[in-house]
Amino acid sequence: MRKIFILILLSVFITQYLDAKNTGSDKMNYAVSLIPAELRNEAKAVVRLKSVRFEVEDNESAVKKVRFAVTIFNKDKRDEGFLYLYHDKFHEIEELEGTIYDENGSVVRELDDDDIKDFSAYSSYSLYEDSRRRSAELYYDKYPYTVEYYYEISYDGYLDWPDWYAQTSLDPVQKSSFEILLPANKKLRYWCNNDSIKPKITNVDDDVLYSWEMSDLPKLSRDVVGDDIEDVTTIVYTAPDKFEIEDHPGDMTSWNNFGNWIYNLYKGKEVLPETAKQEINSLIKPGDNTIQKIKELYRYMQSRTRYVSIQLGLGGWEPYDATFVHEHGYGDCKALSNYMTAILKEAGINSYYVLIRNGDYRYPMITDFPSNQFNHVIVCVPVEKDTVWLECTSQTMPFNHVGRGSENRHALMITPHGGVVVNTPVSKPEENSQYRKAFVDLSSSGHAKVNASVTWKGNQEDRIRFTIEEKSPEEKRRWVVNSIDVPNLTLKNYAFSGIETPEDSIKLNTDCLIQRYGSVTGSRIFFQPNMMEKRSYIPPKVDERLSPVRFYYPFHDVDTVVYSIPKEYGIEMLPAETHLTTSFGEFISKSELTGGNKIIFTRSLIINEYSIPAESYPEYRQFISEIVKADKMQVVLVKKKM
Repeated sequence: MRKIFILILLSVFITQYLDAKNTGSDKMNYAVSLIPAELRNEAKAVVRLKSVRFEVEDNESAVKKVRFAVTIFNKDKRDEGFLYLYHDKFHEIEELEGTIYDENGSVVRELDDDDIKDFSAYSSYSLYEDSRRRSAELYYDKYPYTVEYYYEISYDGYLDWPDWYAQTSLDPVQKSSFEILLPANKKLRYWCNNDSIKPKITNVDDDVLYSWEMSDLPKLSRDVVGDDIEDVTTIVYTAPDKFEIEDHPGDMTSWNNFGNWIYNLYKGKEVLPETAKQEINSLIKPGDNTIQKIKELYRYMQSRTRYVSIQLGLGGWEPYDATFVHEHGYGDCKALSNYMTAILKEAGINSYYVLIRNGDYRYPMITDFPSNQFNHVIVCVPVEKDTVWLECTSQTMPFNHVGRGSENRHALMITPHGGVVVNTPVSKPEENSQYRKAFVDLSSSGHAKVNASVTWKGNQEDRIRFTIEEKSPEEKRRWVVNSIDVPNLTLKNYAFSGIETPEDSIKLNTDCLIQRYGSVTGSRIFFQPNMMEKRSYIPPKVDERLSPVRFYYPFHDVDTVVYSIPKEYGIEMLPAETHLTTSFGEFISKSELTGGNKIIFTRSLIINEYSIPAESYPEYRQFISEIVKADKMQVVLVKKKM
């Protein structure tokens, strides 16, 4: 009996040991005193452990095991202890555990069912989705405390394998690890942004274990890092060679092979009903060139469709057919792009759908690592000596304009022969312009009557359209007042043009009154000629910048303000001209007297690049400092002697 009892204890011990080992944790002691002093110093939160283990069974089955623990020092970081997991028919949450520990590492309480919520991850732009979100929120009223989670997610079909960011935020990290366990007959495909970091490879029975680990990663400063943690942390991406989803096997060892898999999902879905064919052919005029035909057909597509996402099963990758979109008038980016290519095909114009990573996420596509790096579909139309690009999800997007979320990046064009890596358009500063002009009648009491107009083009036009398109008249009015951002302003009238139609520009006209725009002191009036935009923020000085300074797009802003000054006043002082030229941009600010009682103020800012290298940060900081200084300069008027 004693031997049986000992065997049972030994079995329990071995099981607990293997469970801890397989989840990347040896049941750490989470006492705060065990955090190294250099990590704890000034930290609001410290990641104690982030362990990810991905166990691959075959071409469609796998399980991901994650253990995560964070110590929280004040309420500003309380949400670091909240967990949000997405699941759908391909990803099932098998286990979810959580524990709160006090400062000494003692258990306060464990996660229970009341702490867990599960609800649809339904998006406002989706008609229906099968994606759901499970959330858990653990917190404690005595700081510091530690929250630990452990969860397992099983995969039933996959395109994506987990990635690993050794550090996912500015918070310091005590330990971070990543493991991939897969059968010996499968090859691990991985990419790391640091060539010197290699995985440890271990044979485990009939499997092979690849592992990475880092520890004691210090707190990062946003002033040094910027907004993109990818520039400084160690990253490992992984991807399968062979995969299968809902009986659709695929190969991801090359872009060509992956493109073939995507192409087969679209194949046969470009068939249009006869009514659509008749409408399309009626739009084509004999004298139209190819560009004119594409533009007319793009407007046709925009006029009769709207973007609605439906994400069910394989529908995350497979589009609805062109007939469905034509008859129902809606679809997601895949379906609308497929519909557009079908329309063009009927007109005898070849086009291709293009997979792209859309959005302000600006880490580039890894062209030497074939994998699913995409979240959006657009259309590419090769024409003689040019290429037309079409964004099919917007009813008001200008022709041949994809916007800041899709420009200046690599993408995957899907052809009948497979996938081909292509470059999307790069815009120029003059294509993303903002031209503002104002006529100001300044009275002897300092009040100003202002008639102003603004014209936005390119990505700046997108920015304004997206901001105000759905706003009510009152909301638009408030937006106009806030955008002018001048004290004591009364907006008399305003009018937009170009919002409701897919024009390549938007224009705003305003009439307003500004009380006490000029400061009257004795016989003098003081005012800043730069009425439109006054920069005040200067980037902080840092010992060494680690990330580039990134812009959404290059741009050109031009302000012209014509002041009519009171006849009884003359010019005592005009601001000196400022002209700055750098490798990444140019700035000009000048005030000129003309016609005796008129001052013409001109301000021009050009940013030529999408990003400024980290080593040029001191030059950029000086550039902005000089702009701030110029924007504060004043005109001084003095009353003429009679």
